[in-house]
Amino acid sequence: MKHKGPAGFVLAAALALSACGLGVSQYADDPNYKTGHSDGCWTATSRVPGDPSTVARNEEAYRIDEAYRAGWNAGYNACRIRDDSGGAGMGGMPDSSGRGTGVH
Repeated sequence: MKHKGPAGFVLAAALALSACGLGVSQYADDPNYKTGHSDGCWTATSRVPGDPSTVARNEEAYRIDEAYRAGWNAGYNACRIRDDSGGAGMGGMPDSSGRGTGVH
């Protein structure tokens, strides 16, 4: 294979590093994972700080179902909006413990 110069190296390195974050969850085919992912993504993009009714999370499922919890966390992290400083623009992962079931 012929070396493509610095641009080719940078592209190859970027692709290799991005693959690290794209690991497939062991729960990927589980319907609860998919529901959790959807809820987490919706929360990351629609949550209004201070308004627990805008957090879409089934607290019981999050507490006892590993697939739902993994999906919720993956969805939240995949969809959260970042500000220019690299932090979460929506204030990080919401603490909704003791808030009921969210929007369900």
